[in-house]
Amino acid sequence: MDNREWFRGAGFGMMVHWGLYSLPAGEWQGRRMPHIGEWAQSYFRIPYTEYAAMAGAFNPVLFDADAWAALAAEAGMRYVVVTSKHHDGFAMYRSRVDPFNMYDATPFRRDVIAEMAAACPRHGLKL
Repeated sequence: MDNREWFRGAGFGMMVHWGLYSLPAGEWQGRRMPHIGEWAQSYFRIPYTEYAAMAGAFNPVLFDADAWAALAAEAGMRYVVVTSKHHDGFAMYRSRVDPFNMYDATPFRRDVIAEMAAACPRHGLKL
């Protein structure tokens, strides 16, 4: 069985769409977006330097990969998909290519994707 066949048969899974764009949550300087917030930088025409500066405040201290994976497994999910790098260029993993990432650019200094990659198999999930 190939990955496509497995995915079609897997059914229920968790899709995590999360990144630096979560901070403004669709609002910028008193204005609100009419649709999804991950396009905030483009929609509000936020200059890169201003947008990138938000990384200094991105510190999801309550993130717990094992808790997320356990919740997914308990709900009957078979996989987790995480947006590891969105169009804004911010990566949720540590990268030697670009410091605009969760580990190097934020006070959190953890690799979210590595933690999810370790937690998912412990709970019987594919990532």
